[in-house]
Parts: sequence; C-alpha cells; structure tokens
Amino acid sequence: MIRVEARPQPSGSWTDVGSDLARWTARWWPLLIGLACLILPTLSRLATVSWSTEQGAHGPIIFISALWLIWRARPWEVAKRQSFLPVGLLLVPALLLYSVGRITSILAIEALSLYTVIVVLLWTYLGKEALKRLWFPLVYLLFIITPPENWVFVATRPIKDLISDASVNLLAAFGLPIGSTGTVIQIGGYQLLVATACSGINSLIGICALGVFYVYLRHGNAPRYALLLISLMIPLAIAANFLRIIILVLMTYYISEEAAQGLAHELVGMGMFILALLMLLGLDAVLHPIVSRWARK
Repeated sequence: MIRVEARPQPSGSWTDVGSDLARWTARWWPLLIGLACLILPTLSRLATVSWSTEQGAHGPIIFISALWLIWRARPWEVAKRQSFLPVGLLLVPALLLYSVGRITSILAIEALSLYTVIVVLLWTYLGKEALKRLWFPLVYLLFIITPPENWVFVATRPIKDLISDASVNLLAAFGLPIGSTGTVIQIGGYQLLVATACSGINSLIGICALGVFYVYLRHGNAPRYALLLISLMIPLAIAANFLRIIILVLMTYYISEEAAQGLAHELVGMGMFILALLMLLGLDAVLHPIVSRWARK
C-alpha cells in the first residue's frame, strides 16, 4: 500500500500567513469593521481631494508600497496584546479631532487623527515588538498626508524665489531678454508666474517619499549612509525643479505660451520627477563604492 504524506508548508509561506490572518480576523472582526468605517471615508477623500492633484499624486504609490512593507514586516508573528492604559487614552482626543476634521473638511486633521487612532490600536492589539517591525512603514505612510496648500505656500516661498532668480540669471547670461519681479518672470512679451505647481515644489514630497523608500530597501542596514543619501534628496529635487522652470521658460519664448501649458506642462513635470529619482540612483552608484572603501580603511 502506498502511503501519501502531506508535505509540510515552509515557515513563513502564504499558507501560514493566510492562516494567521484568518485567526486574527475571526477574533477581532468587530474592531476591523469599526476601523473600516473610519478608514474608507478618509481614503475616499484622499483619492478625490489629494491624490488627483500634483501635490498628492504620489499617494497611491506610497499607499500600495506601504501595504507591501507591512506584509514584509509580518508584525503578527510577534503580536502580544498590551494593556489599554495609558496609551489607549490617546484614542479620545484622536477621535474628537477626527470628528472635527470630518465636520470642517480639513483633510490634514482628519488623516492625522486617523493615523493616531491606527497607531494606538496597533500598540494595544499587536504590542511594542510588532510596532518595532512596523516603524518604517508607519513613518513612510505619513507622506500620504499632504499639508494644507497655504502651509505649503509659506514654507516653499524661499525655494520658489531662489529657483526663479537662478533661472532668470542663467538665461540672462545667455543674452535672453528676461527679468523677474518676485516669482513673476518676464521674457519677450510673456509673463510667467512661478506658482507652487509650476516650480515643481509640489513634487518635492513625492520625490522625497520614493527616495526614502529606495534608500530603506537598498541601505536600511547602513543607517549612516542612508541618512547621507536622504539629506541629498532635497537638493536633487530642487535641481530638477530648476531645470523644469528653464524648460518651460524656453518653450514659452521660442514656441508659444500655449506650448508650455497643458499636456507639455504635465509631461515636463513628470520628466523632472523621474530625473530627480534617476539622479538619486546615479549618486548612490557613485557614492556607495567610495563610502564602502573609506569605511573599510
């Protein structure tokens, strides 16, 4: 008689993960339903209000990649329920702020308060060891929450002025009839307002978010080098946005104002976004061997 034996599944297989999640879901399904009632409306508002704009266009990518990072960390393997007090008391102000955000339609308050609720519940039901595994996905998720536009305007005004002045000075050095008043550039018979979207400042958050994601996966075990790369991301993003202004000004002057708007405007913005990420990869390819050799000495 031939005896057929079941082949054991390897540790950490999809079967093990599905079994663990099924048991956890069956135990805490009321909590999951309550969380869904909070999360789904906020995700819907993020998708319609933030993710559909240039400032928040990186949101879906961050959300999906953060879910993958959470699965990769497998926090349920070390789950250990903690005492509700005193951390659980943070739920009271967080839920109150969530209500304020929903009533006033201030998405940043709504999303931040919901984020606080999720972190508190993770601490309570999964424990501190699970949170240690989730530290980067949780920090990374904060990039989804785009600050209010008036905050962005005030915070990025010096950068816009710097980019505007530098682009005018460079093009004037090549003999173009160009000048500026603040963030308004005059060239030929045209005037261009270097707005937040036009200068590419909105893409800074997305560039930094995806750059941090790359650095964590590639150099997460070398924190000092990772911090070095992260510190260089903002200058790289500003350089890419500077090139964006140069291209748009030249398109306006040599072709037409209409040529620098619409689809061409969006394509240039996307191209500069990709360029900033490629510059980060190139910088990493150059710096990493140098830093590695220096560290071995």
